Amino acid sequence: DRTTTRKYHEKEEFVSGHSGTTAHEILLLCLVIPVGLRLYHRVHSYLGRRRRHRIAHDIHGGEKNRILWDDAIVIEFLAMMVPMLLVQTSLLPYLAGPSALLAGMFVLASMIPATGDDTRNVATPKSPRGETRRSHRPAFLSIHRSCVYVLTTIAILAVDFPIFPRRFCKTEVGGYGWMDLGAASFVVIAGWSSALTTSANGAYDNRRVVSNSIGLLVRKAMKKCAPLLLLGFVRLATNKGLEYQEHVSEYGVHWNFFFTLCCVEGFMLVWKGLKYPLLGHRVVANFPLDGILAFAMMVPYQIFLSGGGGQEFVENGDRMCSESTIALLPGWVVLNFPSLCNVFVANREGILGVVGYSALRLSSEEIARACILPTQGASDQIKHEQSTQRRLFVTSSLLW
Repeated sequence: DRTTTRKYHEKEEFVSGHSGTTAHEILLLCLVIPVGLRLYHRVHSYLGRRRRHRIAHDIHGGEKNRILWDDAIVIEFLAMMVPMLLVQTSLLPYLAGPSALLAGMFVLASMIPATGDDTRNVATPKSPRGETRRSHRPAFLSIHRSCVYVLTTIAILAVDFPIFPRRFCKTEVGGYGWMDLGAASFVVIAGWSSALTTSANGAYDNRRVVSNSIGLLVRKAMKKCAPLLLLGFVRLATNKGLEYQEHVSEYGVHWNFFFTLCCVEGFMLVWKGLKYPLLGHRVVANFPLDGILAFAMMVPYQIFLSGGGGQEFVENGDRMCSESTIALLPGWVVLNFPSLCNVFVANREGILGVVGYSALRLSSEEIARACILPTQGASDQIKHEQSTQRRLFVTSSLLW
C-alpha cells in the first residue's frame, strides 16, 4: 500500500545519497585494530604473569588453561571488540573522537609493563586444551580476516540506525566510504590467502595445473564458483522478496557482491591454469605476471571511464538499451541480443566492477608473494617477521 511504499523509500533515502568521509578518518578507524591488539597482548601477558604462579600451584593444568583462555576472551572483547564498535557510532566526534580513543589505548598499553612474551607466539595461540595451533599463514592475516568480519558485521547491522554516522555509508558517486572498504578487503584477503596457500614454502605450486585442458579448468571454475553463485541468487531472491532497500548505483538492479566474487574466483582459476602452459614455468617464476596483468587491465579500463564515456554511462545511463548504449557496446550485440544488452545495462556497475576487483585480486597476490613469502621456512623467524613488516610498511606507504 501507499504507507509501505513511503516507508520503503524513506529507508532507501536514509542509507543512500552519501558522499563519504575523508581518507584520514578511515585510516584512524583502521588503526584501532593494531592499537587494540597491542593493548590486548600487554594486558593479557601482564595479568597472566601475575596469576601464573598462583594458578600453577592451586589447580590442575587443564583448568588453568581454561581460565587463561576465558580471561583472554574477556580481554580481547574489551581491548578490540568494544573500540571497533565505538568508532562506528556517532558517540565519537569527527577525527577528534577516534584520535582521543587511539591515544588513550596507546597510553594505557604503554603504561603496562612489558613482560617480554607479549609479542611472541602470536601465530600459535593455544586452545583451552593446551594444544598449540600452527599454520603456515602469518598471524596478522588471521587477525586481518577476523577484524574485517567483525567490522563489516557491525556496519551492516548498524547502518539502518541513526547512531551509525551517515558519512560512513556507501558512497554513490565519489568519496571515501567506510562501508566500501569491506568489499575490497575481502578480495585482498582472498588474494593473500591464495598466494600463501599455493606457495606456502616460497615456491610456486601451480605447475600441477599445466596439463589441465581448457574444459577441465572451466569445470573446476564452475565447481568452485557454484556456492558463490548460489549465494548470489539467494541474496537476490531475499532482497526482492523482503523489499529490502537496495543501492542500484552500487551493483545494479540484479547484481550483488557474491556474483562479483564468483566471476573473480572463476577468472583467477582459469588464469592460474593457463599461464604456465602458455608462458612456461621460468617466465612465471621470474616475472610479476599477476601485477603486469592487473596493470594491463586497469589502464584501458580507466581510459574507458575517463575518456571513453564510461563514467557517464555508469553513473547516469539508462537501465534499458538506448541510443547512448549503442555508442559504447558493439552494434551487433545491441541489435541481435537485446535481452542480453538490457541485462548488461541494468547491472553495468557490478559487471564492469569485476574488472577492478580482478585487478585488485591479482595485485594482492603479487604483494603477498613479494612481501610475505620470502619469510616462509626461514630459520630466524623473528628477523624475517621484521623483514615482512618493513616490506608491507613500504608497500602500504607507496600505495597510500
